[in-house]
Amino acid sequence: MKGLKKILGLTLAAMMTMSLVGCSSSDDKEASGDKLQQVKDAGVLKVGTSAEYAPYEFHKVIDGKDTIVGFDDFMVQEIAKDMGVKVEYTDMDFDGLLGALQADKVDIILSGMTPSDERKKSVDFSEIYYTNSNVCIVAKGKEDSIKSSDDLKKLKVGVQKGTTQADYVTGDLGITEATQLKKIPDLMLELQNGKIDVIVTGKAVAQINVKNYKNVAIGNTTVGDEVAETAAAAIKKSDDKVDNAAFLKSVNDTIAKLDKEGKVDEYMQQALELAK
Repeated sequence: MKGLKKILGLTLAAMMTMSLVGCSSSDDKEASGDKLQQVKDAGVLKVGTSAEYAPYEFHKVIDGKDTIVGFDDFMVQEIAKDMGVKVEYTDMDFDGLLGALQADKVDIILSGMTPSDERKKSVDFSEIYYTNSNVCIVAKGKEDSIKSSDDLKKLKVGVQKGTTQADYVTGDLGITEATQLKKIPDLMLELQNGKIDVIVTGKAVAQINVKNYKNVAIGNTTVGDEVAETAAAAIKKSDDKVDNAAFLKSVNDTIAKLDKEGKVDEYMQQALELAK
């Protein structure tokens, strides 16, 4: 009888062990999910952006409701549509976006972000969906005051914090004392008030802002052109828990489709009109 009890006990222990192994395998399979499928199951694409960067993304009252609109919104709405999901925005300071992505607070970043080598160390980028030159915004009447990057070194320069323009000015040009603010409108006010002499930013952004603020203009210079402003979507790198390959492919497929259809340039023009 004792021998039978021992056999039954060993059999039960073995069954429990197999059960635990089975649960662990199932849990691992669930944990190592596919990002695209997770987004589809949720029915929502969580988008990180910094909506103070017209015409890429900005706030506008539509039908009495404060809404995030702009070039990147046109792009991400199509990306979400192809995935069969809705868009949900998280609006924050630009320099906090990558941290939010790493913390899984958002699924993707669309915010006029340039895929720099430094950023590629921590996140994956989609194909570039827009390329734009950099320009200098100055006080009206001083359009010809900046001829070279050496001229910038003699001036009080302003840039948006966390951008490639900030890296260019403080790193490449060595202007470490440059004024770095989180929002372009704040920089425009600093320029109007004479606290800075020039803002280095992207051409599309500059075109909108010189229309919205008095006594400012785009300088007649090619300073910063060697560091062209390009925009791509950022997603978290795959790890042992989540595979982002299919998710990234879906984003790239939509970008390729829109580019082929001529929609990208059309969307930028529509965004420029919205920002007026």
